[in-house]
Amino acid sequence: MLARIKAVLTQRSLRRYLLVGAFNTGLDLALYTALSVGVGIPALIANAMSTTIVLCISYFLNRIWVFNSSANLVRSSILFVSVTLFSGLIVQSGVIWCVLALGGWAFPTWSPDLLKVIAKVIAIGVGMITNYIGYHWLFKEDKNPDPPAQT
Repeated sequence: MLARIKAVLTQRSLRRYLLVGAFNTGLDLALYTALSVGVGIPALIANAMSTTIVLCISYFLNRIWVFNSSANLVRSSILFVSVTLFSGLIVQSGVIWCVLALGGWAFPTWSPDLLKVIAKVIAIGVGMITNYIGYHWLFKEDKNPDPPAQT
């Protein structure tokens, strides 16, 4: 078991995923904070907006650089959007909602803006796990690809 964990952690795709993830995380958090705290858009709507913007950038970085995928573009983009929207809109929004609902009660002296940012940071952490699992499945190479068509 320990050897398997070590093998996964030394994979080039995981290292690249972490770099792209750090970039996407910073962008997502910055957009979310600007929208929810700076502009005053409700937290769950700001999350949907920042997730959608970062999704577009993330798809191409993960497809081309992280997983070096040659998978079918239409199929992989539909599946990528599905994985990312599930993680970003369902998982992250659920975490944000829970942290905001419990945070005001557990930490009544904290500002609502601080709780919004903390909620997003926790949600991003949970979302990174679900994203990696989904992306790894999505971009894995086909073991028996069809031979190229003869012209």
